[in-house]
Amino acid sequence: MAITKKILIVEDVPYLAESLKDLMDFKGYETFVSNSGLDGLAIALEKHPDLILLDIRLPDIDGFEVLRRIRHDAWGQKARILLLTAADVSEELPNDIDIDENDILHKSHWGVENLAARVEGELLD
Repeated sequence: MAITKKILIVEDVPYLAESLKDLMDFKGYETFVSNSGLDGLAIALEKHPDLILLDIRLPDIDGFEVLRRIRHDAWGQKARILLLTAADVSEELPNDIDIDENDILHKSHWGVENLAARVEGELLD
């Protein structure tokens, strides 16, 4: 029996978070959703998801800070994380964040099938 992969979605726009959750559930993943950075961080450190879809703009702490804190955890050093953004953040990337620009997904550029394919690619063993 295959082990179900876990995905955490940290997104503050409720309809977008639910749409992503519905898509991931449909694809057979166990999905957790958070609408804030601090709550998302707590879920990540407790559940150790196989992939995190992390919005950069969040109401409490931003996605960059969530990423920093996850990376300070032993598990989090190797965690797979894709950043979600509605804006061009290439100028805003903090120097202490080690993330490939290919791991930043612009919300206006991806459709449902593109995102599903990217998630599946990230979760291949």
